Amino acid sequence: MKKEDRAKEVCKGCELSEGNGDPPGSIIVKLDGGWILNHYGGPEGFLGWLALQPKRHLMELAQLNEEETSHLGRNIQRVDMALRHYWAVHFPNDQLERVYSVYFFESVYDEPPTKYHLHLHLIPRTRKMVGKKHPSDIAAWKIRELVKSRGFPKGYQTKDRGNDMYEEEVVALMTCLKLHLDP
Repeated sequence: MKKEDRAKEVCKGCELSEGNGDPPGSIIVKLDGGWILNHYGGPEGFLGWLALQPKRHLMELAQLNEEETSHLGRNIQRVDMALRHYWAVHFPNDQLERVYSVYFFESVYDEPPTKYHLHLHLIPRTRKMVGKKHPSDIAAWKIRELVKSRGFPKGYQTKDRGNDMYEEEVVALMTCLKLHLDP
């Protein structure tokens, strides 16, 4: 059995794209060109951290077909705009300054393959998230450190870090994104 086929058998991304997974907020947004969007549920995640992935099982960008490739940039742009709109309405005193688009390529080399599915992280950053630091001091690859800092806004943190309303806020965000983005 090929490595990609073994990975697909245990792939969390495939479960989500087939409607069998349970991301935070339990909402999956279907996007144009064979893409889906869900709220990221990793331990370093926070309100607004999203995962964009193709519906079909892929393990690297080079495997995207023409339709998936042609819609990727537009989908990122649409999500960015919808996320900024949501933040402007719900957090008017802390506008989004940046939405990072990050593609990490790990886990695929594990033997046996871990649950891996190509996905891009769309990570919002606001002024309050940075606090008094200069934004360049907390570049996207340092976001995990930022989330753990004492100055990180409590309202954006996961329930694990003391925000009892986190799940409700994720549902509200994902519901709004679904209304704005579903084709």
